[in-house]
Parts: sequence; C-alpha cells; structure tokens
Amino acid sequence: MKQEMIERQRAEQARDGKISELRAMVQTLMGQVEGKGKVSDPTAEASGAGGGRPPPPRHGAAGAPGGGGGGDPDDDEEGSGRKPDERRKGRRDERPAPQPEENDYDPENDEQFNLFSRVMANALGQRTRVPAEPPAMFRNEKQQDIRMWLMTCTDYFGRNSWQWEDEAQRIRYAISRMDGKEVAPFVLTYRRQMTGEIGYTRQEGYEFWHVFAEQALPRFGPTHEAAKSLREMGSVKYRGDVAKFLMEMENLNIHARVTGITWRKMIEDELPVEGLRRLSHREYVDDGEWLEAVRTVT
Repeated sequence: MKQEMIERQRAEQARDGKISELRAMVQTLMGQVEGKGKVSDPTAEASGAGGGRPPPPRHGAAGAPGGGGGGDPDDDEEGSGRKPDERRKGRRDERPAPQPEENDYDPENDEQFNLFSRVMANALGQRTRVPAEPPAMFRNEKQQDIRMWLMTCTDYFGRNSWQWEDEAQRIRYAISRMDGKEVAPFVLTYRRQMTGEIGYTRQEGYEFWHVFAEQALPRFGPTHEAAKSLREMGSVKYRGDVAKFLMEMENLNIHARVTGITWRKMIEDELPVEGLRRLSHREYVDDGEWLEAVRTVT
C-alpha cells in the first residue's frame, strides 16, 4: 500500500509539471494570436485639401467633355433616341473598390494553434471528470472501517489534485474530517507533532500521507476493533432470550473472530444449567451445528 501511494504521488507530480508546461504554451500562443489579430486599415481617407482622389465629374457639367450645360442627362432622354436603361448601362462605376485586408489571420489554418487546441482539450478532459464525494466524518463507530475511510480520502485527493499544494494540506483536511472523543487524542497529537506547535517536537516525515495512514491504521484498524469487540463480548449477559443473546454475540464476533472451544466457552458461561445438560448429550461437527443446538435446547 505504501509503494502504491508513492507511485500515485509521483504520477501527480508529473501531471502537475505537464500542466505548468501547458500554461507556458498558453501564454506563448495567446501572445502570437494577439499580435496577428491586429490588422491595420490601409484605406486612405479623402482629404479636403486635394490629397485624396477627386470625385468623378458629373455628366453634363460645365468643363466636362461633351458637356453642354449643367442639366441632368435624364432630362433629355427623349432627344437621345435611347431608353433610360440603355443610357445607364454604359456608365462606369467610379466608386473605389474595397481594399483587401492584409495579414488576415485564420486560426483554423494555424498548425501550432491546432496542436495547442488538441493538447488543451485532452488536458481539460482529464480535469473535468465528476469529482469524488468528500470523505464522511470518521468517528471510529462500529460500522466504520478506517481502511475504507483512508481509501475514500485518497480517491478524493486524486480526483481533485489541483486543490492541494502539498501532502501536508491533505493531512490537515483529513484531520478536519475526524471527530469524536475516541479520535480527538490522535488528531491533536498528530497535528502538533507534524507542525511542532505548542512545545511539541516536530516529527520528521509526518507531513507525508503514507506516514499518516501508517499511524492511523494501528490505532483504529481491525486489530484495535477486534480487541474492543472481545471486551464487549465478555459483558453480554443471557436474560432469558437465547435468540437475542446469540445475535449480540455473533455480531461482536465479526471483528473478534473467536472460534472453537474459546467461542463455545464464552457462550456456555452465560447459559443456564439445564441447557448445558441437554447440550452434553451429543457431539457436534462444527460451531454452526453447535449454535443451532443451543437455540433448540435453551
């Protein structure tokens, strides 16, 4: 498990380095896009002082070739012998043609931009996965397993790795998800030994997640739960209801895992004398058969 956590840590560091490279590429390419996107308008504006192109002469104006006066050519359509549409058909459009834009930047044809888009799409696709649910509050209750809780924390950190600067922040978050009088001594002691606060000697390596897991497992793991269940089994009493008595003992034995003569002795110590006499009439193959006989004769 330790080796697995170390490999996951290295993978996260490599992924963070890749993100830094992508950010540098973003800044470089965005600078190129901004530089290429600035297009100047080369169209010259007409100047009132004669610097621009002069307006075309009006047909029929004074001084124009063939001009006979200031009248509109449409006024003598009947004398020209041509229809109005035919007279306008030969007229040349004197308006200036639109100038083509220079340095027109098309990002779709930029190979560098397309490469960057693919890389960013791949990176963002990995970062937009559905985030893991935050770990539940750990209070060391009977239905809680410290191994499952640590695995939930690891999954949550892995899917939201960009939120944590280092492993010490992950440990502080995990400690904040531990509550109750049974876990409070461990939380306070580990936090102070990790930071060296309030006169505690700072312990080397306590800022790493695998060390935190190694310290939490012996304290709240199956070994501790087994000893706790074994003590509680000794306090269970038979009060006339054999089904309830056996159910309590079997539930506690899930963690204690007591079998054989020890398991039978713990139950026999609470049974009435008449029930023990009936059980002694025969031999039993295993603990399951013996428990069925206890339910029958008691």
